[in-house]
Amino acid sequence: MNLIGRFTVFLILTFSGINLVSADMADSHQLSEFAFVKEFSGKSAEYVREALGEPEQVSVRENASGRVEFLVYKDLVKIGNSSNRYKYTQIGIINGYVETIGNTNRAP
Repeated sequence: MNLIGRFTVFLILTFSGINLVSADMADSHQLSEFAFVKEFSGKSAEYVREALGEPEQVSVRENASGRVEFLVYKDLVKIGNSSNRYKYTQIGIINGYVETIGNTNRAP
């Protein structure tokens, strides 16, 4: 499927209320900040990895809340409505579920 076709499918899914992000869409970098947060907030670590693939970097810590895992992906999320992308997206997973999502251009 070409880029225009992927973007069209993304728009249809986004505006129809269907929450589906495939690895193919993630690879084509069609995720805006809002769509990314909406899609992945509260989801399981397995869901994130299935949709986005393996992260560039993983760090794990244990604290009073339990197991905290940070998954770092590169060049995944678009900045606002521009064609520019954040260099890094960090997804914080606590006890198996997404609790935080952050985008930055500074190395985590």
